[in-house]
Amino acid sequence: MNKLFIFIVFIAGYLVMSLELLGFRILAPHFGNSIYVWGSLIGLVLAALAGGYYFGGWLADNKRADIGLILKLYGTAALFLLFDLFSYQAILKCLGEKSIILGSFLAAAAIFLTPMVVLAAVSPIVIKILSEQEKTGRSAGLVYAWGTIGSILGTFLTAFILIPFLGSRLTFYICFFLALVIIAIIFILRDWKKSFFAVLVLLISLFSLVSEKLPANVILQTESAYNQIRLVDKGKFIALTLNSQQSELSQSGYVKEGTLIDLSLIDLFNVGLLVAPVKDLLVLGMSGGASVRQFQEFFPSVNIDAVEIDPKIIAIARDRFGVEEGKNLKIFEADARPFLAASDKKYDMIEIDLFQGSPYIPFYVLTQEFFQSAASRLNEKGLIMMNIYAPGKKDILAPILATMGSVFASVFTIPINDNQVVLATRSETNLGQIKEQIQKYQTGVSPKLKLATDYALTFLEEYKSNKKTPIFTDDWAPVELLTYRMLKGLKL
Repeated sequence: MNKLFIFIVFIAGYLVMSLELLGFRILAPHFGNSIYVWGSLIGLVLAALAGGYYFGGWLADNKRADIGLILKLYGTAALFLLFDLFSYQAILKCLGEKSIILGSFLAAAAIFLTPMVVLAAVSPIVIKILSEQEKTGRSAGLVYAWGTIGSILGTFLTAFILIPFLGSRLTFYICFFLALVIIAIIFILRDWKKSFFAVLVLLISLFSLVSEKLPANVILQTESAYNQIRLVDKGKFIALTLNSQQSELSQSGYVKEGTLIDLSLIDLFNVGLLVAPVKDLLVLGMSGGASVRQFQEFFPSVNIDAVEIDPKIIAIARDRFGVEEGKNLKIFEADARPFLAASDKKYDMIEIDLFQGSPYIPFYVLTQEFFQSAASRLNEKGLIMMNIYAPGKKDILAPILATMGSVFASVFTIPINDNQVVLATRSETNLGQIKEQIQKYQTGVSPKLKLATDYALTFLEEYKSNKKTPIFTDDWAPVELLTYRMLKGLKL
């Protein structure tokens, strides 16, 4: 019987950590992946564990601490997990309208608070039961050790296998199923005839596995170790969105032939190849490969190295958008900053378009150290072009430009819609020289590229450094705070 109690604690530890990691994934499309979401969820989980431990201790002293009490706790957890399976998407959509901090906290509380509390309450009760049979210290040590081992398994299995290969919904179901397994085992030990109840609940729960109905314009939804991925048909083009329900915040896309004539920020990246001769080009953040396809179309002789961290996105770029490795294109599955650190190749231009879903840019690719690493990979006359999402008051733009200005000799901006395309050169130049270079190579380009060059010539501005503007470093870069304030002001 002692082994059964240890197994019960082991599963409780597994469920707590699996549900916590699952929380990060299911909250991301509605609230992003920022530190504020992490803080809300981790704080909620810690509060639930503290409350659950206290509640379990109170039950152990005031109720009969036996297998029946544990059955009630697991039964409560299973019922709430079953409820969550049917309702968590509706809860997230309802609370997704609220601010990031409040909305993510309320959503996490609605979905996870009760299961976490009752699962945490299991350990003190098991300690009380075991301490009646052997020394209290040994009983507590066994419970904490096996609960922690369960949490370790829940962490590794959920993060490395379940979510990447099975997805969030099935991972959620597995948590419910494990709770149901404990209930079934207890039923069988107490009265096997009552175990049919657990089987009945399991059969009812199978209805929760029906795939959620996607909007008519969503043609693909899948998950990877890094992202929740959607392909959305926008009419004129197919948009690729990561960790977001908002298709207007797309990370890439595929233009349907002959349908899109409007200028996009992707077109402006091509202007960089007219500013200076480019033979070797590095793309950090290939995503669906929209800019890669344009580079291949307009500058077929350029050698392109494209970096993308997510293998599923690389597969989508290949299978859906026709981006394939060949003579002039090599694709690397890697994180941008470690790739730069490990590379010794020099490039004439580096495109930087790095987002972790929605408008959030990873802080470590906006710091002085990152730009220094990028500059070290450029030839003497090399340049970078970077996409920055900065609508509203643009509070996030000034420190990014100041940081780039602390590394690069000259920095220029091209505003387009809610974005800023930043052009920075390693060697010193001025606005007149940049425009002269663009005009020099403008003759003979395709009409679409001509549209981009005309736009750049009209709106290109030189950044003037301001010593009062703070500079982002690896030690201090409140990127998520500034992004949060920006989104709050926009009420996104």
